[in-house]
Order: sequence, then structure tokens, then C-alpha cells
Amino acid sequence: MMRFLVSDPNVPKLVSQLSGDEDERSISRTFARATLSLITEPGDRFAGVLTTHLTPEVLLESLIAKTPQQTVVDQLIDANQLQDIEHRFGSFADAYSDALQRWMPRLRLSDVVSSLETALLCNAKLLTPESDSWPVQLDDLADAKPHCLWYRSKNTDTELFASCISIVGSRISTAYGEWVTSEIVADCCDRNLTIVSGGAYGVDAVAHRAAIANGRQTLAFMAGGIDRLYPSGNSTLFEKMIERGVIFAEQAPGSSPTKWRFLQRNRLIAAMSSATIVVEAGVRSGALNTVNHAIELGRSVGVVPGAITSQASAGCNRLISQGLVTSIFEPSGAADLALGKSGWFQPELQGLGAFETRALDAMKSRPLSEAEIAGKAGLANRETSI
Repeated sequence: MMRFLVSDPNVPKLVSQLSGDEDERSISRTFARATLSLITEPGDRFAGVLTTHLTPEVLLESLIAKTPQQTVVDQLIDANQLQDIEHRFGSFADAYSDALQRWMPRLRLSDVVSSLETALLCNAKLLTPESDSWPVQLDDLADAKPHCLWYRSKNTDTELFASCISIVGSRISTAYGEWVTSEIVADCCDRNLTIVSGGAYGVDAVAHRAAIANGRQTLAFMAGGIDRLYPSGNSTLFEKMIERGVIFAEQAPGSSPTKWRFLQRNRLIAAMSSATIVVEAGVRSGALNTVNHAIELGRSVGVVPGAITSQASAGCNRLISQGLVTSIFEPSGAADLALGKSGWFQPELQGLGAFETRALDAMKSRPLSEAEIAGKAGLANRETSI
């Protein structure tokens, strides 16, 4: 068993309580995945590739032992695997060096133990891709799938993962958007579809509440740790969701929600469902980012049109005006999408890139050095100076 586990005999018990794992090998792998959910940022494809080729526990052992890059290549990665990695990421030496700069400042046993203890205190559990109840649709994210899922729920019916539809939209919803959302959710609930969203104000919250009111389960994905359900103004709603559905987080407990994590969280909302419906979205709405992820995954996407004078629907209307989407005029059409109708395309969004977004998240009111920004954002030094 890994040295981290040996150095603290309480850790295996914590992992077992959170995951239900009992044998040493399963506990070791789950611990490794939990640790990776703390030290990596969501959607880190290089971490995903290494966990595939090395297994999570071997990767973590290498990081703990500070195994030299060349030793990793010589002893752990065969020629075909190396060729695959370099085809995707360029020089392995450079990619691995950058990864170490991102991950190693966060690799502390005390923080891992704190995450496990925090999860236990807030009655959270832990799912991994090896778990029987893992939502297999998330595997479509391939190297960008979560290392694990921390979750809170009193509902043990995993069949609610099977048929899902995602409903997203503006945080500043209008009366029209809330009415349409409620109508769509009611029809989807009649078709036994589970409602998925992000737990935010506006359309997200209306979708969750409508699902509960219609006696159906609902799922939410958080952008921070499972102990930091955000926004706090939805705390009563979150309590009801824990009773009636599931709240997920891919980042370890203690992690703060950031702009980058919100954007990456959206890929989970898209992947969880066979279709994503955008009810209201401004021209720069995060809901459109969810559409992008859905399109990349080959999921169906529907857009609800709004008044041409409504800024809350400007993003939706733009998609429709370009002729590249099919709009939904009748709420009953949403459930049809989830049950197998065709999907559509949404054009590329504009805005900051991944590195810039994460660096901006890390900046405070006082000046920070490049090294401080890199450490807070989980970036390699050279990535902060690109």
C-alpha cells in the first residue's frame, strides 16, 4: 500500500467509510483518485492519460517518490503508450515537467486527510469509475472524465442516472424563462427523466424545484467541493435535493468554486444527459458553454427562443438566427430530444482561454508573482507567461 496510507493508519478506514471499499487494492486506488481530485484541476487531460496508462495508484506513487521523468518513461510507459501521449501532448518531458509544477505544490498528506474527514463530516460519499454505481455516461469524456465523484444523497436508487436530461439557462431568469422551464420539467418528469443542472440561481434552481414538485429526482453538479454548496442562497433547495436526488462534485472537499471550475463543471452536466436544453441565455452565458460540451460529446441540444427584445434570450436567439440549431417552441419537445431525436450545433464561444481564466481566478487585490499565481491556479510556470 502507498506510503501515504501507511503513514496514517486512519486513512484506509476513512476511505472505506466513504467509498464502501474493503480490500487493500480498492482502497489504494480510491485513495489515489481522491488525491488526484485535490491536486489536479477539472478536465486535466494529461492527468487522465497518465491514470489510464499507469493506473491512478502508480501515478500517485511516482509523484510521492518524485520519480524522475526518464525513469517513468523507462520503467512505467512502453513505446506505444509514449507514442500515444506524445501524439496528443508533444514532448513527454515537457508535458510531465509542466504537470509536476501544477500538481506537486498541492500534494500534501494533511490536505488529503482533511478532505476525507470533511467529506465524512458532511455525510458525503465517494464514487470512482470502478464503482458499480458509477454514471457510465461520464466515461464519454474519455481522458477528461473525473477521477472520482464526491456526492451527497439520501437516495440510493442509482437507476436515476440512467435517463437524464440537462436543463440550463440564465442565472437572472425572467418570468417567461421560469414558466417555460417548469413546463419542460413537468413533461420530462411525466416521461420518467431525471433532471440535471448546476444548482445556480435562475433557470437551474427553477428546474430543480420543478422536478421536486413533480415528484422526480434531480441531480446537480457543483463547481467547488461537496462541502461548499454554492450558491449559499440555495441552501434550502440543496437540502431538498439531497433528500430527493444527488449533489455531485469532482473536486475534493475544501475546493473553492472558480470561473474555470464552473466552465469545466458544465462538461459533466452535458455528459450526464442524452440531451441538453437551453431555456434562456445571454450572449456570454455559461449555459452556452454547456452547449459546446454537449456538441463535442455528440449529445442532442435544444434551444428555447425568446423575445427579440430580451437580453436574457439573446444567446438563444443568436443560435437560432444562424440556422444551425433547431429551436423548441413546445415544451413537450424537450423530452423527445432526450428520448432520441437529433441534435444540433452551436458556434465556437469567444472569451479567455483556459490558462488565462485560471490565472485570473487566482489573482487577488494585492500583486502576485508569477510563481504565486501558478501555485494558486494549478499551472506550470511557463503557462502563466504565455
